[in-house]
Amino acid sequence: MASTSRARRSQNAIPSQEAQQPVDVVDAKVRAILNYILDHTAQKIPIKDKDLIAVAGDKSELKKRLPLVTNLLAETFGIILTPLDATTKTFICTAEEPVASIHDVTPAQRPQFTLLYIILMYIFLRGNRIEDSKLYVMLEMLNTYPDEEQGYFGPNLRKQIEETFVKQQYLKRERSQLSAYDDSKTFFLWGPRAKAEFTFEQMVQFASKLLNQHPKVFGHHLSMAQEGVNAE
Repeated sequence: MASTSRARRSQNAIPSQEAQQPVDVVDAKVRAILNYILDHTAQKIPIKDKDLIAVAGDKSELKKRLPLVTNLLAETFGIILTPLDATTKTFICTAEEPVASIHDVTPAQRPQFTLLYIILMYIFLRGNRIEDSKLYVMLEMLNTYPDEEQGYFGPNLRKQIEETFVKQQYLKRERSQLSAYDDSKTFFLWGPRAKAEFTFEQMVQFASKLLNQHPKVFGHHLSMAQEGVNAE
């Protein structure tokens, strides 16, 4: 009797192969996961793994359906679902064909897109890492003041940069302190979404037009940026 009881417990403890196999048909849970992701894509805020688990019912149900959901997003909507990293357990959605021009976004999105492009270009030109104070000095040289309402970029420019762009993973913030006697400094870098949606070559073309310089002038910056990516 004891051996029979142990055998039953052992069978119950081991999930069947059928239960572990990926789902290859669109069921109610696949639709729910898909709709949840699509509803949150426009805001460009990372999607948490725990939220998808809640939609799917449990972790195993999500695991079985995520491959199908990922394929449907790519094939039907042109959206790439990418894990941000293993530690945070979050995903970001990026377009399969990234924005190539300001004319590819709506008029309402253009101020934000232009500001982002300028910031990413400047970070690129400064070795892919820029102190926040120096970034704001650059913007002020363009008569764009972070704590004043701007006619084109609108209000709360500092919040747009330090909160929205960071939450959307376009920018990454790092704090650095050389020694215990020094004040800590904050730096901006390209975030995961920026790396997925933009290329350094695009920054070269943008900089050459904005600064009226031949693209070859920025060859050194391009090489440095590519070396930095390869070293990651």
